[in-house]
Amino acid sequence: MESWTIKRLLDWTTDYFKKYNIEWPHLEAEILLAHALKFKRIELYTKHEQILTPEELGKFKGFIQRRSQHEPIAYITNNQPFMSLDFYVDRSALIPRPETEKLVEVVIDFIKTLPVTHSPLLITDLGTGSGCIAVSLAKYLPNIKVIGIDSSPEAIKIAQKNAEAHNVLDRCEFVVGDMFQSLLTFMTQKPEEINLIVSNPPYIPTADIDTLETDVKGWEPGGALDGGPDGLDYIKKLIEQATCPLIFEFGINQAEKIKELAKNRFMGIKIIKDNSGIERIFVGI
Repeated sequence: MESWTIKRLLDWTTDYFKKYNIEWPHLEAEILLAHALKFKRIELYTKHEQILTPEELGKFKGFIQRRSQHEPIAYITNNQPFMSLDFYVDRSALIPRPETEKLVEVVIDFIKTLPVTHSPLLITDLGTGSGCIAVSLAKYLPNIKVIGIDSSPEAIKIAQKNAEAHNVLDRCEFVVGDMFQSLLTFMTQKPEEINLIVSNPPYIPTADIDTLETDVKGWEPGGALDGGPDGLDYIKKLIEQATCPLIFEFGINQAEKIKELAKNRFMGIKIIKDNSGIERIFVGI
C-alpha cells in the first residue's frame, strides 16, 4: 500500500483544492488534516514525516471530498472560533462571522455604561442560532442573563450545547419559538426587566441570495440569511416592537433606510462601522 506522510498529503491536498477554487487551499488542508489527526496545526510541521494509518487516511479523504463540494470547513470540523471562544456548529445554524464580533463588542461597551445593579441585567438575543452572541455576552459580562430565542429547535440545541461548554448555561435561557411572538410575550410578562434587545437578523435581500458564494447559499440555513425583498423584513419588526434599547447587525447600504425607519422610535440613534469600515451596527436608545 502506498505510504502518505503528512507533508506529502498537505502538498497534494493543496494542489487538489486549487482545482476546486478553494480560497485558502494550504491553510484549509492544514486545518482539516490537523482535525483528522487530532493534532494542533504546529504538530503537522514537527511530525511532517509521520505516515498516516489507513484509518486516518480514510477519515481525511472524507474531509477532502466534503470540502471539494464547498461544504464550509466549520461544518466539517464542527467548530468556529468567535470572540476568542470555540463554538460547535453544524448545518442547523449559521456559522458565526467575524463582523458579528463587532456587534458583541458594541453590546459589551453599552452594558458597561449602565448603572451597576444588584440583580443581573436581562438581554434578549433574537434569532440566537448557534448562541454565539448570547454565550459570548454571558462569558464576558458576569452580571447579565441572556434569553436566546430561535424558531429552530435544532439551533436551540446547539446554543445550549455551546452555553454548557463555556459554563454559562446557568445564565442563558434558550426558547424555541417565533422570535417576535416570543418577544411580545416576554415584553408583556416582564417589560420592566428586559434591559436590551440584541439581534443578528436575516438581512440579505431575497434577490441577492443566489449571488452568494456556494459555501454559503448551498449549505447554510436560508432562513437565517433571507431578509425579504429589501432585506429589512425582520429589521422593521425589530424596530417596531422594541420598547427598550436595541442593538442589531445589518447589511451593506441599509443604514439610511434603517435610520429613517427608526427616527421616531428612539431618543438616540447611532450607526457603527465594522472592522472593515462598513456601516454594520445599529444602536437605538
